[in-house]
Amino acid sequence: MNRAARRVLLSLMMLSAAVPAARADVQPGDLIDQTNWEKIEGLVPDFILLWVKAGDLPLKIGKLSYDPTRFWSREVLDHWQENVRRYTVDENHGIVDKATGKPVRGIKGLPFPEPDPGHSRLPMMLLWNIQFVQYFLPGNLREMQFWLSYTRKSLEKTVQLENLQLILDPAKSRYDYGQISVFRSPFNLAGIGSLALYCLYPLHDGLRYAYAPELRRMKRLSHRIHGSDVQFGFDQAPDDSWVGGPKTNMEEGEYRYLGERDALVPYFSEDPLLLDWSPKGDLKLGYAGSGMEILTGQETPGWKGAIWHFTNVIWVKSRVYVFESRSREPGYAYGPCEGWVEKGTFSSCYKRITDPGGNLWKGLYSPARGTGSKDGKVRMIDNLGSVEVDMRRDHGSAYPLSYRKGGYKEMQVKDLDENLFTEGGFSRYSR
Repeated sequence: MNRAARRVLLSLMMLSAAVPAARADVQPGDLIDQTNWEKIEGLVPDFILLWVKAGDLPLKIGKLSYDPTRFWSREVLDHWQENVRRYTVDENHGIVDKATGKPVRGIKGLPFPEPDPGHSRLPMMLLWNIQFVQYFLPGNLREMQFWLSYTRKSLEKTVQLENLQLILDPAKSRYDYGQISVFRSPFNLAGIGSLALYCLYPLHDGLRYAYAPELRRMKRLSHRIHGSDVQFGFDQAPDDSWVGGPKTNMEEGEYRYLGERDALVPYFSEDPLLLDWSPKGDLKLGYAGSGMEILTGQETPGWKGAIWHFTNVIWVKSRVYVFESRSREPGYAYGPCEGWVEKGTFSSCYKRITDPGGNLWKGLYSPARGTGSKDGKVRMIDNLGSVEVDMRRDHGSAYPLSYRKGGYKEMQVKDLDENLFTEGGFSRYSR
């Protein structure tokens, strides 16, 4: 073997050994920072790696005490095999019955508990599962959320948002679920809100109203919003609340599956959050019900990273699906976006956002936690908050939602007034 051949062989041996060694070094209890960032290369999106290398986000490696892929409600498990065989996604990205090809409503459990990696519409199956975890499995919901906006040096503003969510009976309504969102603070935003009624099938029209107290006026709007437009100076746009493309007009999205891979995904605790049912028959979560608080760097003594990041997060080894999304909407602010979804839990882990030229613009991560009732009636891997950073303007927004002092979250609410989800009821409620 000549000298050139030996050099090539040696280089290949070193390359093949380097990647597994770096990944094998990541163990529960490790702290990954500027000194050893190479250990997570390839296990996280590039924006996370950039933040770690810059000293903005040290990662604590942990291990869960339970199997998150089996952490499901009884209803999900009871309909598991039935739903595997029953539903698919059509050319409009809607859920349809395999046998008839017609849109379906009143789905119990997850529509795609075992999505097929070989299916051309796998990303949409993942996104529908995320929608069901976010809206349908919790049932009727009442919560008080917090949004925090940060410059590099200080907290810029805090917003409180009250959110109500109602699951509608398909036999009584043409809509599938409703959502009311009303700002409660600061004073200049208080009372501004929206009422939206959504249909599951993308081509079926929903309904949206907006209310502004200073005008004392209700205005009807399209239920299809410009999902890439940022809101009130924060970094997150409406479509960033999941890892896909356009959310309220899903038929406008284009998706490409990129594959499955090993990854580090963020969780808030090694243990699940399990609670007893209240005397009223609901689950009281959030800070008020569980005592759990999501902390940012500004509130954490000794934190050396960027102040907008969550500090009580662990990062655990797992597997993820990765896909690319684009929007065909004219004027959409984003180029191709990349979504990472944890396999088996359908937790939205990461979203990588580019500008129309394909240049990295924003990064988002959403830590989760196993959440539900002790009796197993309600269980899911729930994304309890998120952090999004606009790297162009060196600005971050943290969304601890209900897991902050003053926050509350009630799931499976029995006494949610359906009359609020009407034009008159919403107008009175916003005031």
